[in-house]
Amino acid sequence: MVDEAVSGDALLWHWSGRANEITWTVPASLESVADASRLRNGDAQVRLPDRTIATLSQLAQSAARDNSVFAGHIAAGPPFLALDGAAVFGRWIGPLEAAGAVFPDEPARDGRSDALSRALIEGMEALPEAFVLYDAEDRMLICNAQYKRLYPAVADLMKPGLYFPDLVRESVRRGVFKISDDEDNWVERRISFHRTGIGFFEQQLADGRWIQVSERRTPSGGTTSIRADITVLKARERDLRAARARAEAEIAMRTQFITKVGHELRNPLNVIYGIAQLLAEETMPKRHQAMIQNLVGASRAMRDVLNDILDIASITSGRVAIQCEIVESHPLLQEIAGLARTMAKQKGLTFHARISPDTLMPVWSDPRRLRQIFFNLLSNAFKYTSSGAISLRASVRHNARGGPVLRVTITDSGPGIDKDRSRRPFAAYGRHKDHVASGIEGLGLGLAISEELAEAIGAQLGLAPGRHRGTRAWVDVPLASLGEMHQPKTPIASDANIRAGGPPLDVLVVDDEPINLIVAEALLKKLGHRVTTALDGRAGIAALEQRSYDAVLLDISMQDMSGIDVARWIVNARPAVGRPAIIAMTGNVLPADIETYYAAGFTGFVEKPVGLEQLAETLTATRDFAQGIGVLQPKDRLRFSERADSLGDFDTSSLDRMVGDIGPENVQAIVVAGTATFRQAAEALAQPSGDAGELGKLMHKVHAAAGLFGFHELSDRTLRPIADADGVLSQRQSRLLIDCLTDAIARMVDYASRLDERPVLPA
Repeated sequence: MVDEAVSGDALLWHWSGRANEITWTVPASLESVADASRLRNGDAQVRLPDRTIATLSQLAQSAARDNSVFAGHIAAGPPFLALDGAAVFGRWIGPLEAAGAVFPDEPARDGRSDALSRALIEGMEALPEAFVLYDAEDRMLICNAQYKRLYPAVADLMKPGLYFPDLVRESVRRGVFKISDDEDNWVERRISFHRTGIGFFEQQLADGRWIQVSERRTPSGGTTSIRADITVLKARERDLRAARARAEAEIAMRTQFITKVGHELRNPLNVIYGIAQLLAEETMPKRHQAMIQNLVGASRAMRDVLNDILDIASITSGRVAIQCEIVESHPLLQEIAGLARTMAKQKGLTFHARISPDTLMPVWSDPRRLRQIFFNLLSNAFKYTSSGAISLRASVRHNARGGPVLRVTITDSGPGIDKDRSRRPFAAYGRHKDHVASGIEGLGLGLAISEELAEAIGAQLGLAPGRHRGTRAWVDVPLASLGEMHQPKTPIASDANIRAGGPPLDVLVVDDEPINLIVAEALLKKLGHRVTTALDGRAGIAALEQRSYDAVLLDISMQDMSGIDVARWIVNARPAVGRPAIIAMTGNVLPADIETYYAAGFTGFVEKPVGLEQLAETLTATRDFAQGIGVLQPKDRLRFSERADSLGDFDTSSLDRMVGDIGPENVQAIVVAGTATFRQAAEALAQPSGDAGELGKLMHKVHAAAGLFGFHELSDRTLRPIADADGVLSQRQSRLLIDCLTDAIARMVDYASRLDERPVLPA
């Protein structure tokens, strides 16, 4: 019915109250109906649906006065037009204006058709959006009041018969639109787009408003358009974009902060953890063994806190690497159960494992991330259970969707979780107040990390109170499909495999911290490798120019020449065949950092604090690949939480034990290097005119060494010159730093003087 109402060629009429006359616009196809002139004046008689007769000018005047519409049929047209019986409709367009159209080819309609025409016009006026209809010659047939309100600057032009290109050009001349390029080009593009009639676009006006425009072609060749003011929506979109940008900036700032803090913490922690591991390998009295275990536990606890923070930062940034493959679940579960037995023995708990025979079926998952989830759940169970038992059950079942899954359930007999916690168990940093009060370690990140990883590998993680007490945690891992079973299987590595022997490697270690070099050299020699050290990047390049190495371990944050610069030099100077493995030895291991390392040519990395097993694993992989260029990818390594229950403080007793465990020459080197660094810094601070950049580099070294030897006040005071861009210190700050350095030097000299058969260091 709508198509019938507007089909055919139309004559447009316009009534002006000022002149009280009707002006007709005749389309070219109907010129035979009228005289030669396209614009003529003249009134007509109209038969209304109630059969009454009125002039068209009378009806137009009533519509303009009452803001109404009307419809009927021509009873008698003006003398120059043959319009008898044609359908006519009209509507108000202003206080003293009305307009409409006549369809000469329309037969006489009954009252219901007239009512429909009136209803259609009223419907257009009731629309909250602007509506306009143009004929095949791009002349306006009708528009509603909203269309005029949308473009008030050209509302006076909007009458039937208005040519669309004329409206566009006049709108541009009156400054309706916000145009950033050539106006003539813009006008041509707008007209072309309009005539295509399949457009949907947004239009910005000069007053700042945004209009959404939809234009479509009608079957008779005309164009109909709906337009809406979307300024509020655009403002909301702008606010959302700004909020997103602020959130991304905050995430970037947090990531950068984590990276910097991680680097500052890992350097001294690397030394503590490395030496502690070496001492733990030695035979010593039980009293000393207990102290060493405290030191190892403290190092691991600190390492795990840093790793949890790095993991949650990686997950938050959405950059966790996942690589699913076929995994033999039974050996993996046996490995997990073996570790749990060891943890239970250390803590004096009972452990039960029930692994069903149907777990021989493989699963489709990322084995490294799956192992990390299991370790996180086990760590939580042991951490919160002070007495009683922990159990692990594994079997194949069907999930809620009917799919086969491997369900692994870990149950403890600890205090359990309350109902409130069970409704939101995976919130990051969420810890029960009783756990905090009882001194249980952690930041509340383990479950949050596990849930994110489970979702990433297609598994499902759940947590609920136990039947009687404690907590029950479970993981549902999808079984491998028939197609996935043809994928290569990943063998489960054991501790024996990680430490497997083989031909020793020639390893070059490059680090600008002498203490880090001592620890790295001791760890590598413990693994049976031949070691060469270089104190900075340029010295490392000089060593590489003299001979070849199987692997090069590079500290990233060296002052004069970074590890990335050294790696790029190696890539450019050496062909791929015969090139040493380039391994980053750093605390900066966020995803963005790792991408930077691989782009520079690194083939792997080890995290500070460097673990003996981690180092052995990486170098074993290097040995296994031809030409020494294949090392473990980041996804092939995991951080396992094995936190201790007690923490120890680093003091001179650690150095005392090292004398008998790693040799007096290593202890001497550590003390001499630290004392030399402190003395050099004190001398630099005593010269006010010294280079600020060099002072900042020196403070970087002092900060690491002070943290290692337990001079916490000195370590804290070096933070400001490291953080400040200019590194400028006031006289008071310099004096306080010199006092701290002098005190540290005196204590280290005193310690050295008490060593048996050791030379006294000059004060």
